[in-house]
Amino acid sequence: MSDTLLDLAILNELERRLGRERVAKVLTVQLANGIEQSRRLEALEAALDRPQIKAIAHQMAGSSGSIGLLGLSREAAALEDAASIRSEAELRELMSGLRACLDESQRRLVEQYPEIGPL
Repeated sequence: MSDTLLDLAILNELERRLGRERVAKVLTVQLANGIEQSRRLEALEAALDRPQIKAIAHQMAGSSGSIGLLGLSREAAALEDAASIRSEAELRELMSGLRACLDESQRRLVEQYPEIGPL
């Protein structure tokens, strides 16, 4: 099952291949990494270091998509695309939206994998 934020088919396939315990470990690491990247983005909001923003968004887009967080992957890809061309206000709005999407993605993953607990 898939929705706009979380693709359970990807997670189910990962579980089939790796087992639930290993998937939970991967998710824990990926979410911790996402939270760190979100903090880095927040710190970049004041200075708007566009190349750094673009690099972080690129990393988030790829890693989140690989674990079924399709909404987060789309938000990060949109930020990556916008980093060079959007106004400062638009860029800050996209950065804020990406951080909010990460929070919701984390909440949804914890619903599916309570064993990873809140990060």
